Amino acid sequence: MTTYYETKGQKIQVLATDPSETIEGQVWYNSTSNTLKVYKSFTDAWATGGNLATARSYLAGAGTQTAGLAFGGNPPATGATEEYDGTSWSPGGTMGTARLILAGAGIQTAALAIGGQLGPPTDAPTNVTEEYNGSTWSPGGNLGTARKSLAGAGTQTAALAFGGFSPPITAATEEYDGSAWTTGGNLGTARFYLAGCGTQTAGLAFGGTPTSTGTEEYNGTSWTAGGNLGTGRYQLAGCGTQTAGLAFGGSTADRNLTEKYDGTSWTTTGSMNNGAKVLAGAGTQTEGLAAGGNSPGGITTATEEFNAAPFIAAATVTQS
Repeated sequence: MTTYYETKGQKIQVLATDPSETIEGQVWYNSTSNTLKVYKSFTDAWATGGNLATARSYLAGAGTQTAGLAFGGNPPATGATEEYDGTSWSPGGTMGTARLILAGAGIQTAALAIGGQLGPPTDAPTNVTEEYNGSTWSPGGNLGTARKSLAGAGTQTAALAFGGFSPPITAATEEYDGSAWTTGGNLGTARFYLAGCGTQTAGLAFGGTPTSTGTEEYNGTSWTAGGNLGTGRYQLAGCGTQTAGLAFGGSTADRNLTEKYDGTSWTTTGSMNNGAKVLAGAGTQTEGLAAGGNSPGGITTATEEFNAAPFIAAATVTQS
């Protein structure tokens, strides 16, 4: 039988820990875990998921890649909700107030629908907040400032709402405690059609209109400037945390564009397959979810799942 040494001209390294720097095809034996490992590099990539039942844009999202939520949107303004299980969407409870260009926060079984725009004939911004328990929506505390095209972050009992259009364009931030909204620190730059992610005490705001590359970080009291997006855009979606964010889609020449944030700077990563603007986002930087929106082909039902490349894709063999 041909040995590794005879094929490669070198012996397999025996290491107590995995190496910090690796090259494609490198093989080593981890003496601590008693495993033989091979390094295989991958790239971050989007994969096609199950389609929404109803094509829509200007919708909001919440939850995770395997337990996602999509709600609201148009045309026309709708209260419809769909739940994602990692493979397909199924109907959820209908919101009490149909609306579009709203914000979302929380998880599939404890979500928030925040603000937005009512449908014709008024087309007015609203201060309505609704809470989802996994089957039905119920009224929550109203926003202090009615607005549409805003961003949301956090959980059902500790949420953030920021930016938007009242009119005029606003920098206002509000914090939710599960029953009422209170005033938080204003964004450094007023904007709408922006995206957000993170938590109430570690939030992230990025993009928006006027077309912006601006990123701001919230500490529970005030916003400070973060690293700029590589490409300015609005009507984008986002997910993740303040130190591991994901920005995708939007009104830009390349609607497939995806960037990831490390707490300091943004870098371009794997492109979407069916890029859209005014879409919904959910999940994490390593397991993101994009649903609906307006693609070059029109309003879409498309769903995509983002999966980050693993550091080590091991052909791991345990030696007894």
